[in-house]
Amino acid sequence: MNKGQSNKEPLKLIAIKTKSRVYVSDNIKNDSYHHTKLKSLYFDNELPTDTYRKDWFEIKEVPNSIQRKLPTERINERYELKEAHYNTGLPKVLHRSDFDEDTGQYESVYGLYELKYELTDPGLDDVEFELIVIAELENFEIVRNDYTLQHSLLDQISTHPILLSTKPCKLSRADSYRIVRNYVKTHIDTRWAKITSDYDFCFTVSKEISHEPEEFRVDIGKRKPKYETRYRRSRTTKVFEVAPSSYNSYPVIEPFEGKNEEDLKQNIQKYLDELMEVINKPLVECEHCKGYGVILNEV
Repeated sequence: MNKGQSNKEPLKLIAIKTKSRVYVSDNIKNDSYHHTKLKSLYFDNELPTDTYRKDWFEIKEVPNSIQRKLPTERINERYELKEAHYNTGLPKVLHRSDFDEDTGQYESVYGLYELKYELTDPGLDDVEFELIVIAELENFEIVRNDYTLQHSLLDQISTHPILLSTKPCKLSRADSYRIVRNYVKTHIDTRWAKITSDYDFCFTVSKEISHEPEEFRVDIGKRKPKYETRYRRSRTTKVFEVAPSSYNSYPVIEPFEGKNEEDLKQNIQKYLDELMEVINKPLVECEHCKGYGVILNEV
């Protein structure tokens, strides 16, 4: 697609067309050090909208024209006499040549004047461009990338990087572990559960289960035995434990996966919601089994 008349190399663009919008970029080689030129250009008389990718912009449709704003120019430059010196009899308006050191007669009173001018309307200039639509999708959106995604080698070879979010993906075990650990730490209800191990290599959550007061004795004597009766009103039991890799008897976390990036995010959130429901659920000891977890079957 070519627009405008110019001797310069046409602006080369790639685009992704969707049902409701078009994404456009001039980073056709996917260069990490690319400096985009699109931010200040007008696509069918409108500036593009930023996205979460600095080299990709959102526009309404495939453009018919692209224009750049021309620089403003000074016109009607003149030097006007400052109001405080109106009674000097000097001309109220002079030009630059009047202050010339050799020919100008007003060079000695230059400081009594101030430069005035108007600016031209900047206007727009057509930009010649070539645009290739690399994909047409029903629904696609450039969203913030919160994770380091892993894709198959085939998808990495055959798919443009901006479109990898539409392909199957997964996280590493380390990233999956970090997500779960951080989420639990910020969403745990400490009335019902507490973190009993919190390390880069293992993580444990335990629950405090209330029960009827249970009497026990403690020797508080320093030299001679002296016993004090105390009461235990709760007990601790593990409710969740995980590790990023093999460590003792800890279960190793399964990495999160998804059919695409959006599906991956939904799977992560579903897992976290269900996990926190278990962790934060209030528990009390069964009044029948008293924490044994079995029912006595008397014959």
